[in-house]
Amino acid sequence: MIQLVNILAKSTENSHSSILDTLSVITVAGIVGLTFGYTLPLLSLIMENNKIDPTLIGFSAATESAAILIVGPFVPRIIRALGLRKIISIAILVGVAALCCIALTDPLWDWFPLRFILGGAIFIVFIASDIWVTEGSTNRRRGLVLAIYGTAVTTGIALGPLLIPLVKYHNTFSVFIGAIILASSLLPLIFVNNFRPHIHKLDGKQTFTILKSIPIILAAALVFGIVDSSALSLLPIFALHLGSGEAESVRLVSFLVAGAIFLQLPIGWLSDRFNRRLVIELCALGGGAASITFYFVIGFDWAIWVCLFVIGGTSAALYTVSLAKLGDSYTGGNLATAISIIAMIFAIGSTTGPIVGGIAITLWDPYGLNMVIIGSFLLVCLTCMFFRNTKLTSFSNT
Repeated sequence: MIQLVNILAKSTENSHSSILDTLSVITVAGIVGLTFGYTLPLLSLIMENNKIDPTLIGFSAATESAAILIVGPFVPRIIRALGLRKIISIAILVGVAALCCIALTDPLWDWFPLRFILGGAIFIVFIASDIWVTEGSTNRRRGLVLAIYGTAVTTGIALGPLLIPLVKYHNTFSVFIGAIILASSLLPLIFVNNFRPHIHKLDGKQTFTILKSIPIILAAALVFGIVDSSALSLLPIFALHLGSGEAESVRLVSFLVAGAIFLQLPIGWLSDRFNRRLVIELCALGGGAASITFYFVIGFDWAIWVCLFVIGGTSAALYTVSLAKLGDSYTGGNLATAISIIAMIFAIGSTTGPIVGGIAITLWDPYGLNMVIIGSFLLVCLTCMFFRNTKLTSFSNT
């Protein structure tokens, strides 16, 4: 723990953030991650218990990430006006209200708009936290600091599903527990200053320039969104359709996220010492190999757990290493704008992941979900191959 504090202290030298700011923001993101990890599979299981079709379950889960596609373009402007601390506080309060309404309404049609609001609130917190931690760390240690940040978020997400067997998810109180957890994330904000980064107004030309300069980062963020959202929301359904029990089906999600917890730090450390593009390529290859192997080891618990561990760790690292690379290539308002764009690309993946995964399970029950994950990692591999001989300034190490 002392070593962790020393790393964060050195990483925030000569930046707007103090060590207390950074620790507090990481704690907030971890608690919000806990809420996300708890509610996403919880709501899917409630819908499954109500005999709702897997495709509709996928569409319902997708509304949470779809929200950021609508509000995303306005996030930089809102942050510029309110500051990061205020926008995080408001988003958390909105998310708490949405969860309270979800607990009291019909699990099908009423949940679509409410989960849209909930997802928008959660993703705004993540975008603001991404900006804060990325801009508040130095180039030399950015990969490791972002790995610590990513580990906090994924640890929360991993612990979330473990809470589900402890509650009777058939009643509304289980959803209220999620609201209480989310509300507790307001407490660390007491120790945070209201940093207001200088964010330029986003225009079409600037957006196109950024998008054109970071194709591999775009693919990595998109794939992380697809794999993360489809697996979190549909892995329990995948296991139930194979005849597993409820507790065992939820446990699969925890192995997936456990990989992100234990692989984030070593991968982040490597990205500070080697070319970040190479690290992204290795993550894509490792995740692709694990997802292919997964299909052939169904029925062997330990082998499935190892595959999910690798898939979870490599997919999460695609995003955190991409954030570190953005921090190397952009500063100030350009960095905040670039992170907002990447977050929206991630949201596109998060939106399409459960939809495609749900349809895939319907078409090939339940193995279609595995095919979606394989195809996602393949997309990053192909993008890296296509741009291997292309000189991209955004991928030159600093």
